[in-house]
Amino acid sequence: MEVPGKHCYFSCMEYVHGLICIEDIDSRKPLVWNPTLGQLLVLPKPKMSSRHMNVFLGYDPVEGKHKVVCLPHRKTCYVCRVFTLGTGQESWRTVKTKFKHSVESFASGRCIKGVIYYLACNRQGYDTVVMSFDVRSEILHMIELPSSIQWDVLITYKGRLACIDEIDDNRLWSLEDETDKHYKWSFQDFLSPLYKFFFQLQGSTHAGEFIYVPFNKSSYIEFYDPVGNSWRRLELEGNSDKEFGHRTMKVFPNHIESLMPL
Repeated sequence: MEVPGKHCYFSCMEYVHGLICIEDIDSRKPLVWNPTLGQLLVLPKPKMSSRHMNVFLGYDPVEGKHKVVCLPHRKTCYVCRVFTLGTGQESWRTVKTKFKHSVESFASGRCIKGVIYYLACNRQGYDTVVMSFDVRSEILHMIELPSSIQWDVLITYKGRLACIDEIDDNRLWSLEDETDKHYKWSFQDFLSPLYKFFFQLQGSTHAGEFIYVPFNKSSYIEFYDPVGNSWRRLELEGNSDKEFGHRTMKVFPNHIESLMPL
């Protein structure tokens, strides 16, 4: 199965209820891909205050709707653009928030239980925060982080949002369930057998194993169990480093098939 487009960038998200979000670098248009049906939906180009954009895909399990959220790169703003799939919508809607923030390029994002989480900078531009976008209500909130975290590591771990500490890469912070918009973080320490400069953490399995992909390699994936302090390797037969080139592989943990037509 060929990847759509000649110059495409996969957004820093996992799959979202069977769909994958992509950005066409040439046309600057967001794409939504259903790999099960082999269908690709090209969305209209949103009006942005910058040439480049960050694209996040979300799913509301109550109403069964997918929504695409788009924000500009490195531009302090208090609005985002939203596109709802499957409703005949032809243009992007503007959603406002009282939280001014900016999103760096390649900012990590995740959709968990109907909420999109993505990394951003507060309006002062110094502190990293987590922004939450409720897919159903389209309300945004700003969540302070408990510590400095690795910018490109935001994962779903045991059904919760999690991130790796920037100073101590053996510490995992997890976001507890919110109560009246008060957020609480908890942490656990683990012993990773993989050197962080050679491997990239790209997510976790339902069983709680971390998924590591080696930089500039594509022939295997490492799985690490932080509870049992054990790891295993998955060899990808038929693939070679020359076939993919010297690029880091993109992994979509726990993908499910979707029959949703685009």
